[in-house]
Amino acid sequence: MDKPLEKQLTMCEMILDDRTRETCNTDQRLSCTRYVRPCDETDEKLRRDSGGYYSFDQWQKHNEKLLNRSVRGYHQSNVVEYNVQRAINTLSASVDKYALDSTNKIAGTARRIDAWRLDVLQALESVRDEIALLLSSKQKLQKAQTALGVIRSISVECLERRSFRLAVDLTLDPGQVELVKEKELIDEIDDLFCRTLCQLKDQLNSNKTIKYRLEENWSNKNQSMKIDTMNLSLNIQSPIIMSHTNVIEDSENACLSVPEWEMAVKNLYEEAKRTMNDSTLLRSIVDDAVLKKSAKRLRDQADAVDIALARFISDTQHVEQALGNDLKQVVQRLGDSENLIGGLLRVITNLEKAKMTAETRLYNRLKRPEDENFKDSAQSSILSEVKSLQEQLDTLNYQLHCARTGHLGLKEARSQLEDEVRVKRKTLWTDTIRCQKVRAFYPSAKSCTIEIKSYLIQ
Repeated sequence: MDKPLEKQLTMCEMILDDRTRETCNTDQRLSCTRYVRPCDETDEKLRRDSGGYYSFDQWQKHNEKLLNRSVRGYHQSNVVEYNVQRAINTLSASVDKYALDSTNKIAGTARRIDAWRLDVLQALESVRDEIALLLSSKQKLQKAQTALGVIRSISVECLERRSFRLAVDLTLDPGQVELVKEKELIDEIDDLFCRTLCQLKDQLNSNKTIKYRLEENWSNKNQSMKIDTMNLSLNIQSPIIMSHTNVIEDSENACLSVPEWEMAVKNLYEEAKRTMNDSTLLRSIVDDAVLKKSAKRLRDQADAVDIALARFISDTQHVEQALGNDLKQVVQRLGDSENLIGGLLRVITNLEKAKMTAETRLYNRLKRPEDENFKDSAQSSILSEVKSLQEQLDTLNYQLHCARTGHLGLKEARSQLEDEVRVKRKTLWTDTIRCQKVRAFYPSAKSCTIEIKSYLIQ
């Protein structure tokens, strides 16, 4: 739409230089802006007085005025053209300068955004990798808890089975002491695993939070990069440019300053680095201080239990063999004692019969009449025989008593030895068949069914 010439000259007037302002006075601008034919009342009056004709002088003056007006109009047109061209050149240079400066600044901002976008993307990839590694450590720890449950079952099974030992074998032997230590160690490591698992879950939540913030920040920077890239391609010939109201006020009120923006990005980047360092430290603690050291402690304690049980089993076997040998000897002595007692009884019986024979002889000799009943040598011999037999019987009866007492002692010894052998065999069955057999399923470094077994190093 063409603007009125008067307003255009007013704009030109604002950009005229001193030389042009001296040559272009107010009358000229008015004549240029309002090209209106003047109305000369004196000439009109003279024309009516001359019978309707203009005089020659009037004609000449009129023509001279027209020519002068043409000259002034031509001059004013040249001045306006010069000023307009100068204004266009000046404004075009200023507009191009501002546009170039804005373009360069947008490009600089885009480069800065792209640099931070790459840093944020690198940090985001590192956080994602760290989350995957932390999840792997969490799975290892959970499998370690499963393996620890197997170990706990084995230890509890051994303790329960050994609680059924008999008599004096229900003792706090070195194997029992090591089993109790193993149970306490399992409880300690189980508590450590639970606390570490809670720390892993908290760290995973922190990693996921910082990952979400980095993803959001990277997405914002990527969108900003696209917007600035599009802005760099815009010019006055772009088909998508248009006028936007209140855009200056919104930009001044809604945007952060460059230092505040960089400080926010740096704070997020530093927080991501701190979170990564904490996560890496926790992973190293889980892998080294928790899993490997715990597995080594369990393996060492398991070896101590196995060694103590093996030694106790060996000692018990030696005792059982010694008791068995003693039992055989006692049984043999019992047989000899029974034979001895039988022989003593036969000897005593014969001596009693011999004594009864001598006594019968004395009794019969007492029946001799009157003076015939005298002490002859036979009488003295029979008396000596009876006394001797009696003494021998007393000695043999004492020996028989001693033999029977010894026989009873041997029977008691045999009973005790049999009980002890039975107790030792029960202990050996418990330790070898039950404990050692079930401990053969103890997780080892060569097993691959449970994850912690890979950490059970020698």
